[in-house]
Amino acid sequence: MIKLHTCYAKDFHGKWEMGRSVTQYHILLVVTKGKIIYWVDDDSVLLQKGDVLFMPAGTVRGGTSLEEHQRYATHFTLEESDRLLLPLLSENRYCKTAISGFDYFKQRFMLLKHHFLMKGPYSDTACFAILLELLGIINYERDKWKLPAKKLEMAEDIKRYLLEHYKESVTLDDLASLTGRTPNHASHVFKSVTGVSPIEYLHHVRITKAKELMFDKMMTISDIAEETGFCDQAYFNRVFRKVTGCSPSAFMKGRTD
Repeated sequence: MIKLHTCYAKDFHGKWEMGRSVTQYHILLVVTKGKIIYWVDDDSVLLQKGDVLFMPAGTVRGGTSLEEHQRYATHFTLEESDRLLLPLLSENRYCKTAISGFDYFKQRFMLLKHHFLMKGPYSDTACFAILLELLGIINYERDKWKLPAKKLEMAEDIKRYLLEHYKESVTLDDLASLTGRTPNHASHVFKSVTGVSPIEYLHHVRITKAKELMFDKMMTISDIAEETGFCDQAYFNRVFRKVTGCSPSAFMKGRTD
C-alpha cells in the first residue's frame, strides 16, 4: 500500500534554492502561489499556481524560486503491486501538468495533510485513498487531450455556470437547459472530463467559498450556509464534514486557535 513519509504546506519568502540530489521517495508537489523552476533530471521545469509535478524515486532534482511562492508536497513509497494501479506509477518518469479543477485538488491535498498529521487508527488507509485519487487526477489531466473537444467545451461551460450560480439552487435540469442535452448526458460528460459529478463539484465550490467566509468575515455558521447556497444548516454541516473531514464549528475553532 502507498505509504506517506511526509506531507506539508509551506510558504517560502525571499530567495529559495535547493541543490541537485537524488530523491529517496516518490514526490508529489503542487504550487499554489508564485513561480519556481525545478530541475528534473536533465530538464528545467517551470511551475506556477495550478501546476503539479510528480517525480518517481531516483529522480535527480533541484530548484530555485523566481518569486515568493507557496507549495504543498508529499513524499511517499509504493509497493511493487501499487505500480499497476495507474500508468503514471508504472512508467517511472516525471510528469508535470496543470490541474483544471485546481480548487478541488487543493482541498483534497489539504485533507491528505490533515489525515497524515492526525495519525489516527485509519489514517494510513485514508491517506492511501486520497493520494491515489490525486495521482489519478494527474494521470487523467495528462491524458485529457485525447478527449473530444466538444466534451471539453461542455464541461467548461458547466463549470463556469456552477461557479457563477453556486449561491442558487442548481439542478441537473438547469445543466440540461444550459447544454441542450439530457440531464444524464450532461452529468456523464462532466464526470468523464473532470473526474467528479456536477453536484460533487458544486459542493466543493460552495465549501471553498464557505471557508473563505469563515476566515474573512464574522458570520455565523447558519449565515454562511445560507450565503453559499445550502438549503439548511444541517445539510451544510454534512457536506462540510464530507469535503473537509471536520465540522464547520471545529474548522472555525481551529482558525482562531
